[in-house]
Amino acid sequence: MRLSPGRWAVLVAIGGLVAGLGASAYACANLATLNLSTGSGRPGTTITFTGASFAVPRAGTGVNPTPVVVHWEWEEGPIIAEATPDRYGTISASFTVPEARPGTYIIVASQRTPRLVPGAPADAVPAFFAEPGTPARASFEVLAPGAVPVIRTPPAEASDVSGASGQLDSTVWIVLTAAFGAVAMSLFGGGLIAFIHQSRKAKEPARARWVPPGWYS
Repeated sequence: MRLSPGRWAVLVAIGGLVAGLGASAYACANLATLNLSTGSGRPGTTITFTGASFAVPRAGTGVNPTPVVVHWEWEEGPIIAEATPDRYGTISASFTVPEARPGTYIIVASQRTPRLVPGAPADAVPAFFAEPGTPARASFEVLAPGAVPVIRTPPAEASDVSGASGQLDSTVWIVLTAAFGAVAMSLFGGGLIAFIHQSRKAKEPARARWVPPGWYS
């Protein structure tokens, strides 16, 4: 079945829109993660952790990364650890399980950078803003006396992420995603314009053509 130019324009517009939405969804999926060496333990136990996809300044800016602060139980809870991301946005450190009743608790890794509020004077006190994709969370169970802790196997990619050669900076992925989204939206706009033009052309009255006498006889 052959499609008319108007239908082709609609298909191109829909394809561009879907591609643009997909690129936007991919860009928003770069969330920070937090992994614990074990998901349970008793008070006083030392727990190591790793994290990935935290925000880091662009290379060459000379700006230091904002430290990642690890809180116990909630985002404003007691601080149990602090780590600075490397150039790949990964962290690695440890904390000691505080005294707490048996139960499940949330470990929160927040990364908030001080910035001036838009429109505020230069001497104003900066406010702290959470970096995109943060905070990261992980659950931890404080065991009751006599309970056996469960050892987690760390992800393979977390063993030496910071030293992996050939890994692209997250900024490069963001730039590529933005460029792909721009191309997709331009295709959507072009298809929409072609569809509107075709619709207007279809509404124009057909012009009668002169036929010589006896042409169809």
